[in-house]
Amino acid sequence: MNVQHSSRTDQWGTPSHILGMAREVLGQITFDPASSWEFNDNVQAARYWTKDGLTGPWPVGETIWCNPPGGKSGNRSMAALFWNRLVNTHIRHAMFMAFSLEQMQTTQSSAKSILDFPVCVPRRRIAFIRPDGSTGPAPSHSNVIVYVPGSLDMTDKFLSVFSKLGAVKR
Repeated sequence: MNVQHSSRTDQWGTPSHILGMAREVLGQITFDPASSWEFNDNVQAARYWTKDGLTGPWPVGETIWCNPPGGKSGNRSMAALFWNRLVNTHIRHAMFMAFSLEQMQTTQSSAKSILDFPVCVPRRRIAFIRPDGSTGPAPSHSNVIVYVPGSLDMTDKFLSVFSKLGAVKR
């Protein structure tokens, strides 16, 4: 089995061009709860935690980028756990990188689903970055990028910027 097409690995970073678009909407990313030293080189978050970012308190009022790890914690999806944490945190605003469209389904049992927020479904599957900086193969499934407004709402800018990447929905 090709692990790029499963959730058995969580070591996939966001490509620089998508992070550039995210910064165009978000401005400075002040917190990334699911990063690493290698990946934060691209994210450029002022503060970041590793994939263990669910264990401690998240700062309040931050601008957040979250590309959660894959896999499970017990019988719960790590992506769903990070999603729930994000939408239950007081934020300035945020973006969430859903590795697969399936995450739109798994978050429907949450109080706030991905489908309740502005989304971009890229027209091409995203080839994520390995920890060594090389680009991996595009996965066999589609991805989705979610904008989560908080005390600041840049929904219109998100729709404008990310419409260059794929279909957007308010």
